[in-house]
Amino acid sequence: MQTSEKDFFTRERNAINHFSKNEFNKLMVLLVREYSSLTNQEISYIKETYTQTDRNHLECLIKNMQILPFAAHIFYEIGCDEEYWKEKHNKYIKRNTEIKEIVDKVFQNLNKYGCDSVTLTENFAVVLTTNGCIGDFCSGDVDLSADIKEQEKITSCLNSMNFFSKDQPNSIGEYVGQSMQFFNESIFEEGFWINVIWKPVTRAFLVQEKYEKRLSKDRLDALTIPNTSIRVLQDDSLMYFCSLHIAAGHYYTLPPGLRLFIDIDRLARAKKIDWNRVIQWEEEDNAGIRISTILYLSALILKTPIPNDIYKKCIKNRRNRMLLKYLYNSETKMIQNKSSKLRRLYIELASDDANLFFNFVKRFFGLVLSKLKLN
Repeated sequence: MQTSEKDFFTRERNAINHFSKNEFNKLMVLLVREYSSLTNQEISYIKETYTQTDRNHLECLIKNMQILPFAAHIFYEIGCDEEYWKEKHNKYIKRNTEIKEIVDKVFQNLNKYGCDSVTLTENFAVVLTTNGCIGDFCSGDVDLSADIKEQEKITSCLNSMNFFSKDQPNSIGEYVGQSMQFFNESIFEEGFWINVIWKPVTRAFLVQEKYEKRLSKDRLDALTIPNTSIRVLQDDSLMYFCSLHIAAGHYYTLPPGLRLFIDIDRLARAKKIDWNRVIQWEEEDNAGIRISTILYLSALILKTPIPNDIYKKCIKNRRNRMLLKYLYNSETKMIQNKSSKLRRLYIELASDDANLFFNFVKRFFGLVLSKLKLN
Protein backbone atom coordinates (compact mmCIF):
# COMPACT_ATOMS: atom_id res chain seq x y z
CA MET A 1 0.00 0.00 0.00
CA GLN A 2 1.00 3.64 -0.13
CA THR A 3 3.72 4.93 2.20
CA SER A 4 2.36 6.80 5.22
CA GLU A 5 2.64 10.59 5.24
CA LYS A 6 4.86 10.49 8.35
CA ASP A 7 7.36 8.11 6.73
CA PHE A 8 7.29 10.11 3.50
CA PHE A 9 8.02 13.42 5.22
CA THR A 10 10.78 11.92 7.40
CA ARG A 11 12.57 10.43 4.41
CA GLU A 12 12.17 13.63 2.41
CA ARG A 13 13.65 15.75 5.22
CA ASN A 14 16.60 13.39 5.54
CA ALA A 15 17.22 13.61 1.81
CA ILE A 16 17.02 17.41 1.68
CA ASN A 17 19.54 17.75 4.51
CA HIS A 18 22.30 16.68 2.10
CA PHE A 19 21.55 19.41 -0.45
CA SER A 20 20.38 22.97 -0.29
CA LYS A 21 16.61 23.04 -0.71
CA ASN A 22 16.96 24.69 -4.11
CA GLU A 23 19.53 22.20 -5.40
CA PHE A 24 17.62 19.21 -4.11
CA ASN A 25 14.33 20.24 -5.62
CA LYS A 26 15.85 21.29 -8.94
CA LEU A 27 17.49 17.89 -9.31
CA MET A 28 14.40 15.90 -8.29
CA VAL A 29 12.23 17.85 -10.74
CA LEU A 30 14.62 17.16 -13.61
CA LEU A 31 14.79 13.46 -12.77
CA VAL A 32 11.02 12.97 -13.16
CA ARG A 33 10.82 14.90 -16.41
CA GLU A 34 10.43 13.07 -19.68
CA TYR A 35 13.90 12.68 -21.20
CA SER A 36 12.92 14.21 -24.54
CA SER A 37 11.75 17.39 -22.78
CA LEU A 38 15.13 18.15 -21.18
CA THR A 39 17.27 20.93 -22.63
CA ASN A 40 21.02 20.58 -23.14
CA GLN A 41 21.55 22.96 -20.24
CA GLU A 42 19.38 20.83 -17.95
CA ILE A 43 21.18 17.65 -18.98
CA SER A 44 24.50 19.34 -18.23
CA TYR A 45 23.24 20.29 -14.77
CA ILE A 46 22.23 16.70 -14.02
CA LYS A 47 25.62 15.40 -15.19
CA GLU A 48 27.51 17.97 -13.14
CA THR A 49 25.49 17.21 -10.00
CA TYR A 50 25.92 13.49 -10.61
CA THR A 51 29.73 13.72 -10.77
CA GLN A 52 29.79 15.71 -7.52
CA THR A 53 27.67 13.23 -5.57
CA ASP A 54 28.47 9.72 -4.38
CA ARG A 55 26.36 7.30 -6.45
CA ASN A 56 25.23 5.21 -3.48
CA HIS A 57 24.19 8.32 -1.60
CA LEU A 58 22.36 9.69 -4.64
CA GLU A 59 20.55 6.40 -5.13
CA CYS A 60 19.46 6.48 -1.50
CA LEU A 61 17.98 9.95 -1.97
CA ILE A 62 16.16 8.87 -5.11
CA LYS A 63 14.71 5.83 -3.37
CA ASN A 64 13.58 8.00 -0.48
CA MET A 65 11.70 10.18 -2.95
CA GLN A 66 10.20 7.08 -4.60
CA ILE A 67 11.34 8.08 -8.10
CA LEU A 68 13.95 5.40 -8.80
CA PRO A 69 12.69 4.18 -12.21
CA PHE A 70 12.30 7.73 -13.53
CA ALA A 71 15.76 8.79 -12.36
CA ALA A 72 17.37 5.57 -13.61
CA HIS A 73 15.80 6.21 -17.02
CA ILE A 74 17.27 9.72 -17.19
CA PHE A 75 20.72 8.64 -15.98
CA TYR A 76 21.18 5.90 -18.55
CA GLU A 77 19.81 8.09 -21.35
CA ILE A 78 22.36 10.84 -20.66
CA GLY A 79 25.23 8.42 -20.09
CA CYS A 80 25.74 8.58 -16.32
CA ASP A 81 26.91 5.07 -15.34
CA GLU A 82 24.73 3.88 -18.20
CA GLU A 83 24.94 0.13 -17.64
CA TYR A 84 24.33 0.39 -13.89
CA TRP A 85 21.17 2.48 -14.22
CA LYS A 86 19.88 0.65 -17.27
CA GLU A 87 19.92 -2.57 -15.24
CA LYS A 88 17.94 -0.82 -12.49
CA HIS A 89 15.41 0.47 -14.99
CA ASN A 90 15.11 -2.86 -16.79
CA LYS A 91 13.92 -4.46 -13.56
CA TYR A 92 10.96 -2.08 -13.61
CA ILE A 93 10.33 -2.81 -17.27
CA LYS A 94 10.15 -6.52 -16.45
CA ARG A 95 7.98 -5.95 -13.37
CA ASN A 96 5.60 -3.55 -15.08
CA THR A 97 5.24 -5.75 -18.13
CA GLU A 98 4.04 -8.46 -15.76
CA ILE A 99 1.63 -5.97 -14.17
CA LYS A 100 0.25 -5.13 -17.62
CA GLU A 101 -0.32 -8.84 -18.27
CA ILE A 102 -2.07 -9.21 -14.90
CA VAL A 103 -4.31 -6.19 -15.50
CA ASP A 104 -5.11 -7.42 -19.00
CA LYS A 105 -6.15 -10.79 -17.56
CA VAL A 106 -8.31 -9.00 -14.98
CA PHE A 107 -10.14 -7.13 -17.73
CA GLN A 108 -10.56 -10.29 -19.79
CA ASN A 109 -12.21 -11.93 -16.78
CA LEU A 110 -14.28 -8.86 -15.96
CA ASN A 111 -15.74 -9.09 -19.46
CA LYS A 112 -16.74 -12.69 -18.75
CA TYR A 113 -18.49 -11.55 -15.58
CA GLY A 114 -20.39 -8.91 -17.54
CA CYS A 115 -18.74 -5.89 -15.91
CA ASP A 116 -19.13 -2.90 -18.23
CA SER A 117 -18.15 0.04 -16.03
CA VAL A 118 -14.56 -0.76 -15.08
CA THR A 119 -11.66 1.37 -16.33
CA LEU A 120 -8.00 1.56 -15.35
CA THR A 121 -7.21 4.99 -13.91
CA GLU A 122 -4.37 7.32 -12.96
CA ASN A 123 -0.68 6.37 -13.15
CA PHE A 124 -0.66 3.06 -14.97
CA ALA A 125 -3.49 4.16 -17.25
CA VAL A 126 -1.41 7.17 -18.33
CA VAL A 127 1.65 4.99 -18.97
CA LEU A 128 -0.33 2.62 -21.18
CA THR A 129 -2.51 5.09 -23.06
CA THR A 130 0.44 7.40 -23.91
CA ASN A 131 2.52 4.42 -25.01
CA GLY A 132 5.24 5.72 -22.70
CA CYS A 133 8.12 3.72 -21.32
CA ILE A 134 6.50 0.98 -19.26
CA GLY A 135 9.46 1.10 -16.89
CA ASP A 136 8.36 4.55 -15.69
CA PHE A 137 5.96 3.29 -13.05
CA CYS A 138 6.79 2.24 -9.50
CA SER A 139 3.57 2.01 -7.51
CA GLY A 140 2.73 -1.15 -5.61
CA ASP A 141 -0.86 -1.06 -6.83
CA VAL A 142 -3.14 -0.08 -9.69
CA ASP A 143 -6.47 1.70 -9.44
CA LEU A 144 -9.69 0.75 -11.18
CA SER A 145 -12.75 2.98 -11.38
CA ALA A 146 -16.13 1.23 -11.39
CA ASP A 147 -19.83 1.55 -10.69
CA ILE A 148 -20.65 0.23 -7.21
CA LYS A 149 -23.65 -1.57 -8.72
CA GLU A 150 -21.12 -4.05 -10.12
CA GLN A 151 -19.42 -4.60 -6.76
CA GLU A 152 -20.54 -8.22 -6.35
CA LYS A 153 -19.45 -9.25 -9.84
CA ILE A 154 -16.11 -7.42 -9.55
CA THR A 155 -15.43 -9.00 -6.17
CA SER A 156 -16.21 -12.48 -7.51
CA CYS A 157 -13.96 -11.91 -10.50
CA LEU A 158 -11.00 -10.71 -8.43
CA ASN A 159 -11.48 -13.48 -5.86
CA SER A 160 -11.28 -16.02 -8.68
CA MET A 161 -7.82 -14.59 -9.44
CA ASN A 162 -6.71 -14.81 -5.79
CA PHE A 163 -7.19 -11.12 -5.09
CA PHE A 164 -9.00 -10.81 -1.78
CA SER A 165 -10.39 -7.75 -0.08
CA LYS A 166 -8.51 -6.40 2.91
CA ASP A 167 -9.76 -4.21 5.72
CA GLN A 168 -9.03 -0.58 5.00
CA PRO A 169 -6.10 0.90 6.96
CA ASN A 170 -7.00 3.29 9.78
CA SER A 171 -5.42 6.11 7.80
CA ILE A 172 -8.20 5.87 5.20
CA GLY A 173 -11.00 4.75 7.47
CA GLU A 174 -12.92 7.95 6.76
CA TYR A 175 -13.36 6.76 3.17
CA VAL A 176 -15.20 3.54 4.05
CA GLY A 177 -17.64 2.66 1.31
CA GLN A 178 -15.81 4.67 -1.35
CA SER A 179 -13.32 1.98 -2.38
CA MET A 180 -12.14 -1.58 -1.83
CA GLN A 181 -8.59 -2.91 -1.74
CA PHE A 182 -7.80 -6.38 -3.10
CA PHE A 183 -4.47 -8.08 -2.40
CA ASN A 184 -2.74 -11.06 -4.00
CA GLU A 185 0.19 -12.16 -1.87
CA SER A 186 1.62 -14.52 -4.50
CA ILE A 187 2.39 -11.80 -7.06
CA PHE A 188 5.95 -10.52 -6.62
CA GLU A 189 7.76 -10.93 -3.31
CA GLU A 190 5.78 -8.14 -1.71
CA GLY A 191 2.43 -9.08 -3.24
CA PHE A 192 0.30 -6.75 -5.34
CA TRP A 193 -2.79 -4.59 -4.76
CA ILE A 194 -5.72 -3.73 -6.99
CA ASN A 195 -7.84 -0.87 -5.67
CA VAL A 196 -11.41 -0.55 -6.92
CA ILE A 197 -12.77 2.96 -6.44
CA TRP A 198 -16.50 3.65 -6.51
CA LYS A 199 -16.23 7.43 -6.34
CA PRO A 200 -14.38 9.85 -8.64
CA VAL A 201 -12.17 10.73 -5.65
CA THR A 202 -11.72 8.91 -2.34
CA ARG A 203 -12.38 11.88 -0.12
CA ALA A 204 -14.62 12.44 2.87
CA PHE A 205 -17.08 15.37 2.74
CA LEU A 206 -16.38 16.17 -0.91
CA VAL A 207 -19.45 17.07 -2.97
CA GLN A 208 -19.10 14.66 -5.89
CA GLU A 209 -22.50 14.32 -7.54
CA LYS A 210 -21.54 16.14 -10.73
CA TYR A 211 -18.18 14.38 -10.92
CA GLU A 212 -19.94 11.03 -10.50
CA LYS A 213 -22.38 11.75 -13.29
CA ARG A 214 -19.61 12.73 -15.69
CA LEU A 215 -17.36 9.80 -14.78
CA SER A 216 -20.21 7.32 -15.08
CA LYS A 217 -20.86 8.51 -18.63
CA ASP A 218 -17.19 8.70 -19.58
CA ARG A 219 -16.46 5.17 -18.39
CA LEU A 220 -18.95 3.83 -20.91
CA ASP A 221 -17.08 5.70 -23.68
CA ALA A 222 -13.69 4.34 -22.59
CA LEU A 223 -10.98 3.28 -25.03
CA THR A 224 -9.25 -0.10 -25.15
CA ILE A 225 -5.45 -0.26 -25.05
CA PRO A 226 -4.33 -1.89 -28.36
CA ASN A 227 -3.77 -5.66 -28.21
CA THR A 228 -5.31 -5.87 -24.72
CA SER A 229 -8.71 -5.85 -23.03
CA ILE A 230 -7.66 -2.98 -20.74
CA ARG A 231 -10.05 -0.03 -20.79
CA VAL A 232 -9.03 3.56 -20.03
CA LEU A 233 -10.84 6.89 -20.18
CA GLN A 234 -10.51 8.96 -23.31
CA ASP A 235 -7.71 11.52 -23.27
CA ASP A 236 -9.60 14.65 -22.16
CA SER A 237 -11.50 12.73 -19.50
CA LEU A 238 -8.35 11.08 -18.20
CA MET A 239 -6.66 14.48 -17.93
CA TYR A 240 -9.68 15.88 -16.09
CA PHE A 241 -10.00 13.09 -13.56
CA CYS A 242 -6.24 12.76 -12.99
CA SER A 243 -6.21 16.48 -12.18
CA LEU A 244 -9.21 16.12 -9.88
CA HIS A 245 -7.57 13.16 -8.15
CA ILE A 246 -4.44 15.20 -7.40
CA ALA A 247 -6.33 18.32 -6.31
CA ALA A 248 -9.01 16.70 -4.16
CA GLY A 249 -7.52 13.32 -3.28
CA HIS A 250 -4.03 14.57 -2.44
CA TYR A 251 -4.76 18.22 -1.66
CA TYR A 252 -2.53 19.15 -4.62
CA THR A 253 0.87 18.33 -3.15
CA LEU A 254 0.67 15.65 -0.44
CA PRO A 255 2.38 12.22 -0.86
CA PRO A 256 3.63 11.11 -3.24
CA GLY A 257 4.04 14.81 -3.96
CA LEU A 258 6.08 15.65 -7.03
CA ARG A 259 5.41 12.27 -8.62
CA LEU A 260 1.69 13.10 -8.88
CA PHE A 261 2.30 15.64 -11.63
CA ILE A 262 4.01 13.12 -13.90
CA ASP A 263 0.55 11.94 -15.02
CA ILE A 264 -0.40 15.44 -16.17
CA ASP A 265 2.93 16.08 -17.87
CA ARG A 266 3.13 12.76 -19.75
CA LEU A 267 -0.48 12.96 -20.88
CA ALA A 268 -0.12 16.57 -22.07
CA ARG A 269 3.03 15.81 -24.05
CA ALA A 270 1.74 12.63 -25.71
CA LYS A 271 -1.87 13.54 -26.47
CA LYS A 272 -3.74 16.34 -28.17
CA ILE A 273 -5.81 17.56 -25.25
CA ASP A 274 -8.79 19.84 -25.82
CA TRP A 275 -7.87 22.21 -23.01
CA ASN A 276 -10.92 24.42 -23.43
CA ARG A 277 -13.12 21.37 -23.01
CA VAL A 278 -11.33 20.35 -19.81
CA ILE A 279 -11.77 23.83 -18.32
CA GLN A 280 -15.40 23.90 -19.44
CA TRP A 281 -15.98 20.74 -17.41
CA GLU A 282 -14.39 22.44 -14.41
CA GLU A 283 -17.04 25.16 -14.74
CA GLU A 284 -19.93 22.77 -15.34
CA ASP A 285 -19.03 20.58 -12.34
CA ASN A 286 -18.53 23.52 -9.95
CA ALA A 287 -14.96 22.32 -9.41
CA GLY A 288 -13.80 25.82 -8.50
CA ILE A 289 -10.14 26.20 -9.49
CA ARG A 290 -9.11 22.61 -8.76
CA ILE A 291 -8.38 21.62 -12.35
CA SER A 292 -6.85 24.89 -13.52
CA THR A 293 -4.61 25.00 -10.43
CA ILE A 294 -3.23 21.53 -11.17
CA LEU A 295 -2.54 22.53 -14.76
CA TYR A 296 -0.82 25.72 -13.57
CA LEU A 297 1.36 23.84 -11.09
CA SER A 298 2.33 21.22 -13.66
CA ALA A 299 3.32 23.93 -16.15
CA LEU A 300 5.25 25.74 -13.42
CA ILE A 301 7.07 22.72 -11.99
CA LEU A 302 7.57 20.38 -14.96
CA LYS A 303 7.29 22.91 -17.79
CA THR A 304 4.30 20.98 -19.07
CA PRO A 305 3.17 22.45 -22.42
CA ILE A 306 -0.19 23.93 -21.43
CA PRO A 307 -1.43 27.23 -22.91
CA ASN A 308 -1.22 30.08 -20.41
CA ASP A 309 -4.80 31.22 -20.87
CA ILE A 310 -6.13 27.79 -19.85
CA TYR A 311 -5.23 28.22 -16.19
CA LYS A 312 -5.70 32.00 -15.94
CA LYS A 313 -8.70 31.55 -13.62
CA CYS A 314 -6.47 30.31 -10.81
CA ILE A 315 -4.38 33.49 -10.84
CA LYS A 316 -7.14 36.03 -11.50
CA ASN A 317 -7.49 37.40 -7.96
CA ARG A 318 -5.57 37.75 -4.71
CA ARG A 319 -7.47 34.94 -2.97
CA ASN A 320 -6.53 32.43 -5.64
CA ARG A 321 -2.94 33.63 -5.79
CA MET A 322 -2.68 33.16 -2.02
CA LEU A 323 -3.61 29.49 -2.45
CA LEU A 324 -0.93 29.09 -5.11
CA LYS A 325 1.61 30.80 -2.85
CA TYR A 326 0.69 28.36 -0.09
CA LEU A 327 1.05 25.35 -2.37
CA TYR A 328 4.29 26.40 -4.07
CA ASN A 329 7.27 28.31 -2.66
CA SER A 330 8.68 30.37 -5.52
CA GLU A 331 11.95 30.97 -3.65
CA THR A 332 12.83 27.35 -2.91
CA LYS A 333 11.00 26.06 -6.00
CA MET A 334 9.30 23.47 -3.80
CA ILE A 335 5.73 22.32 -3.29
CA GLN A 336 4.60 22.30 0.32
CA ASN A 337 4.04 18.98 2.08
CA LYS A 338 2.52 19.95 5.41
CA SER A 339 -0.74 18.31 6.42
CA SER A 340 -3.29 18.94 9.14
CA LYS A 341 -7.08 19.14 9.31
CA LEU A 342 -6.91 22.94 9.44
CA ARG A 343 -4.61 23.12 6.41
CA ARG A 344 -6.85 20.75 4.49
CA LEU A 345 -9.91 22.79 5.39
CA TYR A 346 -8.22 25.91 4.04
CA ILE A 347 -7.29 24.16 0.78
CA GLU A 348 -10.80 22.77 0.37
CA LEU A 349 -12.46 26.17 0.91
CA ALA A 350 -9.94 28.10 -1.18
CA SER A 351 -10.34 25.65 -4.06
CA ASP A 352 -13.99 26.62 -4.49
CA ASP A 353 -13.01 30.04 -5.85
CA ALA A 354 -15.37 31.79 -3.42
CA ASN A 355 -15.21 33.97 -0.32
CA LEU A 356 -13.66 31.77 2.38
CA PHE A 357 -15.89 32.87 5.25
CA PHE A 358 -19.21 32.63 3.42
CA ASN A 359 -18.09 29.40 1.79
CA PHE A 360 -17.33 27.91 5.22
CA VAL A 361 -20.75 28.96 6.58
CA LYS A 362 -22.48 27.55 3.50
CA ARG A 363 -20.68 24.21 3.81
CA PHE A 364 -21.26 24.00 7.57
CA PHE A 365 -25.01 24.46 7.31
CA GLY A 366 -25.12 22.18 4.30
CA LEU A 367 -23.47 19.44 6.35
CA VAL A 368 -25.87 20.01 9.26
CA LEU A 369 -28.89 19.81 6.96
CA SER A 370 -27.64 16.62 5.31
CA LYS A 371 -27.21 14.97 8.73
CA LEU A 372 -30.70 16.03 9.76
CA LYS A 373 -32.11 14.49 6.59
CA LEU A 374 -30.26 11.22 7.31
CA ASN A 375 -31.72 11.13 10.81
